[in-house]
Formats: sequence, structure tokens, C-alpha cells
Amino acid sequence: MLYDKLKTASRLRELRLEKGYTMQEVAKKMNLKSRGTYSDIEHGKSNLTTQNAYILAKIYNINVDYLLKSSVVNDKQVIIKLVQLEKELEKEVTYNGKALSSTDIIALKAFLQGLTSK
Repeated sequence: MLYDKLKTASRLRELRLEKGYTMQEVAKKMNLKSRGTYSDIEHGKSNLTTQNAYILAKIYNINVDYLLKSSVVNDKQVIIKLVQLEKELEKEVTYNGKALSSTDIIALKAFLQGLTSK
């Protein structure tokens, strides 16, 4: 897992706006001395410390991995779609008019699982 400061910063901004928080409010919740300290993290000017990552994960009720991973595979909407696709695989599925074999379905499930484990 590689830490991508700019993607993490972008996620922090999205999470903050989704909750309707100001930077000042987040800084206060984190017990930071100033809004500027948080602003530097959200703008990718400062690295996110492990301690602050855990604090922010608690504030936003998310997994720390979501903040730090450079992949967006952990996005809630993507996971929901993958679960829906897996449920569809339980039914008879066709591709180009032909029914998929159980081997094909196992391969598709393995592929979907690989997407969510990155």
C-alpha cells in the first residue's frame, strides 16, 4: 500500500464536505492548534500522521485504509456494485446469448474478489 498524499488530501476534502464540516470544525475535533494545520493536510502540503489518520477515521466513521490507499477500490459505491454483481452471478447468467458455466462464474467471482482486496 503506497501513501499518496494528494489522493488522501482529496479524500479528506470530500469527506469533510460530505459531512458539512468547515476546516475549523475538523481542526477542533482533532484538537489541532489551528485550522492552518489541518488545511495543510487537506491541501497535501503536510503528511498525514498515523495518529491523525486514526482520529479522522473516527470522525468520519471510515476505515483508515480508505484514507491512505492510493486505490479507490474501497469506495462504498464500488463495493455495493460488486456485491450486486456477485448476487447476479447466483442467477443464470448469459454472455453473448450463452449461459455461463459454473467454472465461468467461479472465475468471475475470483475476479470481483480481487478488485475488493487491493
